[in-house]
Amino acid sequence: MKKTGIDLIPKHKNPTPDYYCTWQTQLYATSDGKPEGQRAIIGEKALFDTEKPFGWAYFYEKAREDLFFVMDDSWDVSLCGERKEFGSLILNAEKFPDATADAKNNAEAIGRLCQKMHSLGWKGLGGWVCAEEAEGAAEAPESYWKKRLQEANEAGFAYWKVDWGKKGTDLSFRRMLTALAKEYAPHLTVEHAMLPEIIRDADVFRTYDVPALMSIPMTMEKLSALSAYDGGLINCEDEVYMAAAGGFAMGVMRHPYDGAFPDGKADMSFPSIHRNCKTKMTEIVRAVRFHRIAPAFSGAFQASDTRFCDTWRFSRADEEMESWWFENPLLKNDVKDGVLTRKAPAMLARNCDFPKIVPDEKGDAPFVVISRNPNGVFAVATLGRTRERDYWIPRCDLELEMQDADTVGVFGAYRRLILHTARTEIHSVLMQDLAGACAYDVTDAVTFSGGTLTIDGALIETIGREENPSGDTSEAGVLLKLQ
Repeated sequence: MKKTGIDLIPKHKNPTPDYYCTWQTQLYATSDGKPEGQRAIIGEKALFDTEKPFGWAYFYEKAREDLFFVMDDSWDVSLCGERKEFGSLILNAEKFPDATADAKNNAEAIGRLCQKMHSLGWKGLGGWVCAEEAEGAAEAPESYWKKRLQEANEAGFAYWKVDWGKKGTDLSFRRMLTALAKEYAPHLTVEHAMLPEIIRDADVFRTYDVPALMSIPMTMEKLSALSAYDGGLINCEDEVYMAAAGGFAMGVMRHPYDGAFPDGKADMSFPSIHRNCKTKMTEIVRAVRFHRIAPAFSGAFQASDTRFCDTWRFSRADEEMESWWFENPLLKNDVKDGVLTRKAPAMLARNCDFPKIVPDEKGDAPFVVISRNPNGVFAVATLGRTRERDYWIPRCDLELEMQDADTVGVFGAYRRLILHTARTEIHSVLMQDLAGACAYDVTDAVTFSGGTLTIDGALIETIGREENPSGDTSEAGVLLKLQ
């Protein structure tokens, strides 16, 4: 195994509309988990002050160029949280005094903020959109949204995350927004949620909120429910390796402020127990860079008949935090005798067959997502399991048919990865940490015989976690190139 001096990662920006949204960071900065505080905290101070818990615009230095920065709930609502202002899409002057000062109009104010985010290296700026018109609007709905789309287009606003609101479940409203955007803001990406039927018309459809303790099985279940829909891209939120391997877009919510809230209380949104996503920041870099090579794509996919059952046993040792989870409306109906249970398909596959898996010595197997991109690139991810109070990725033999592909993205942990290829010979095998800048020649560290390439899982982890900084627990993510 030797370094080659070759960088397999292209230099162009990721074409997938991946983004970081500020909602969970808003929660962190308030220390209380109540939406009123979260809505009040968003603003220039939160984005640009350099001291913790602020400075969000300076996050993700190695991933910014591949991510939109999406201001979440209430960037367009005053500090007092006036309900009648929801859906205004007017940059709030209380929260953004510098951007709005002496601006001739709203488009100029938003445009200033867009320019600042670009100057910091972000791919663009977006915002959360309440699915309703602000109270007292004089225009008819179509005229109201046409005006706001024209402002977004003039400002260079890149992304609308259209969420809940009085019209959140109104299919005709969501279709109208998408159609108007194509006409009046053609460079704006409009994301929808809640109504799977809108996938056929949407730029992006978001799978919607899931709590961290059961994020993997719940997102797998949500995706499986969407498997028959075709149309726009699907965004699976903070499951970044699921997004990379499955050809989905991502909406990153984890942030680098590891540990407890500023007031010392446990962060119930990204708990340090269990998976501790706030120590897995390099996964974001790997996932968005893989989207440079294999962008998210639309189209149906299939879920396996086999389903896994994951569990979490609540403990009174950390009762304050875990009571928050216990009472969470997304989970409480699945809690019995202090144990949370969720079931989900074991595998999702797009444009390819399900892989074969040999369970580990205890009979366990990971969740798996696999796809063949329309450009021919393969990707596979093994994702962790939750049992009682443990989180881990079972290390198994995973065997897949990669046909004539010469490029594979590999995420997660393995005992062995076995690739069956149509190739009769391979001169060299290159492997690179997707967060790095140099590939290794691993030809002598793998075996190739009869069209089958076998790679030891330890090699994937050694190279695929090479760029993890101290304290970062990100799982491996490599690009494999056959020559």
